[in-house]
Amino acid sequence: MTSGGTVGAAAAGVPSGIEGVTPQWLTAALDGATVTDVRVEQIALDSGFSSQLYRAHLSGEGVPNSVIVKLPAVSEAGDAMKMLGGYAREVAFYRHVAGRAPLGTPVVHAIRMDENTADFVLVLEDLQDWDNADHLAGLSLDRARCCIAELAGLHAWSTKPLNTDVLEAFPSIDTPMTRDLLPAAFSAGWQIYRDHATAPVPAAVAKYAERFAALAPAAIDALSQRSMLIHGDIRADNMFFCGDRLKVVDFQLAGRGAGATDVGYLVSQGLPTEVRSGRDETLLREYLDQLSSHGVSDYSFDEAWRHYRYAVAYFVVLPAMPLLSWDSLPERSRQLCMRLVERAVATIDETDAVEVFK
Repeated sequence: MTSGGTVGAAAAGVPSGIEGVTPQWLTAALDGATVTDVRVEQIALDSGFSSQLYRAHLSGEGVPNSVIVKLPAVSEAGDAMKMLGGYAREVAFYRHVAGRAPLGTPVVHAIRMDENTADFVLVLEDLQDWDNADHLAGLSLDRARCCIAELAGLHAWSTKPLNTDVLEAFPSIDTPMTRDLLPAAFSAGWQIYRDHATAPVPAAVAKYAERFAALAPAAIDALSQRSMLIHGDIRADNMFFCGDRLKVVDFQLAGRGAGATDVGYLVSQGLPTEVRSGRDETLLREYLDQLSSHGVSDYSFDEAWRHYRYAVAYFVVLPAMPLLSWDSLPERSRQLCMRLVERAVATIDETDAVEVFK
């Protein structure tokens, strides 16, 4: 089964919840399949805040043993994702980019979205036999390099004139959310980090954090100067590896921006500090070499390094935001957010990222 299941899914409609993903619905959604029984289990309970993820075990004719069913979250996070257009972005990615761009992604069995409510359903290949990277442990250097090569392919593909219409389906990284709303809320999350952190915060980074809301628009200005399709949330736990092969998931923050945005976010938070330290410039140069091999040679190191440091400095906001729910966060989620902010702080300090705001 491939993305050809889209037509069947349209006839099947969008289920209101997992209880609507019945054998009958799946039979209508999956081309050429007859599903006689389905058993579902919810997964990713400590990481899937903006969506509900289920593994569906199938019986029948012409069906895989299992698939992943993705539905919107019934929560404030789900409402926020609808406001961001995140569900629409992911649907657009799987409809128009997956399978066309040189980036490994799961096979799409079925996809459907209600344009009026932004409710959606994705039925995807189950990658349970692949190794899902652990964001808390972080990536190895080899896996980071593998991901950087894949990102370069996606970024370069999106700059080709034939793909201009596809690119326009995604918003710029410059939105009211990134420019104003996230920066305005950062200080509260940052204070919670300071209250619980054991690692020292360098004075220059602490001063930067105090001025984050005022400085963030400059970062967004810079990161929106180029128009490439970026993943936008390229975390380790969105990656599945099988040997030297990689498949990437979760495209709800996909948008248009400078390619080094993805690289800065990936390297500063996806790698343990001891793995990353001293390698930022090297990894960025490797990204640019990969980009050049795909035909994009007008992105200079100086420009990309500037974008990289803006991204490193800005994206500390993402792991800081969930800390606002500290009292209700699962322990592993607390550890993860604290670890990611700690990594980001170390990278901001080591790359002198604050200097780009001067």
